[in-house]
Amino acid sequence: MWYKLYLLAGIILLTVSLYKFKQSIDFIRRSERAVGTVISLEDIDGAYSPVFAVKTKENDQIIYHHAAASNPAAWDIGEEATFLYDPGNPGSATMMSYFWLFNWAILFLAIAIPLVIVGAGYFLLSPLIRLPEAATIVKRRII
Repeated sequence: MWYKLYLLAGIILLTVSLYKFKQSIDFIRRSERAVGTVISLEDIDGAYSPVFAVKTKENDQIIYHHAAASNPAAWDIGEEATFLYDPGNPGSATMMSYFWLFNWAILFLAIAIPLVIVGAGYFLLSPLIRLPEAATIVKRRII
């Protein structure tokens, strides 16, 4: 019976993953590229997270606090990275890398695929799995 729940959860997560993937593709299509430079390193519990100053085409500056931190610091002050931002919403700046653009789609897909495989496998094989149980019950009644 649990396999139905696994299959349902897997299908829901797969749908959410495809929705997040579409959102990311739409963001990439409408966004502009900009270059950001590390202006400082934030100390977060002994790990260092870079702070970028991203200069837009309109000569505005966006301050971007990167979500990842490491010890030792992975970034040096003055290093540059490419960013994408929505001109209508400059606060939407995102580092241009596969993981930072598609992180939720990847996460939901990584959970959905095993659930769908296990749930669908049990769902399709349940008639074959129940046959030996039924034969055992019939034998017990005869004896």
